Amino acid sequence: MGYNHISIFERESILLGALQGLSITKIAESLSRSKSTISRELKRNSDNGEYSPIIADSKYKSRRENCKTDKKLSDKMLCDFVADKFLNHQWSPEQIAERAKLEAGGFSLSYHTIYRGIKDGQFDKYGRADGLLKASRKLRHKGKKRHEKGINDEIDENEKFSETLLK
Repeated sequence: MGYNHISIFERESILLGALQGLSITKIAESLSRSKSTISRELKRNSDNGEYSPIIADSKYKSRRENCKTDKKLSDKMLCDFVADKFLNHQWSPEQIAERAKLEAGGFSLSYHTIYRGIKDGQFDKYGRADGLLKASRKLRHKGKKRHEKGINDEIDENEKFSETLLK
């Protein structure tokens, strides 16, 4: 069974239960929650001993936003470095990732992050002024396999074998 975050409706029920003088156990039973969840909610979101569902919900949303880590390419200097090497010098994301460790202030950056940024369109703004050129077009193989068979390579293996026997 997974964890479900407390909804605003449940927060209002907690407030009503607390105002009626119900115990934490009774409030938890009425909401089908653990009593530790209710206790934690009251302790974490009460100000001066008073609990407000609206304030509790805004605190929850604030904490939820702040727990996410920043994306590495959100750093302007690093993003400009990657865009320059990728778009102007046609370096591969693997080359850029290794060079960033030496040149760009010792940033630890994986080539997967660069590919993700290309796919998400993060480097499209560095393209032509009309915005028609996508940065993903600068990839050397554009997502294709390196060694694709050509038209002449599609000769049946049996034909090759029979030709060698006839010679």
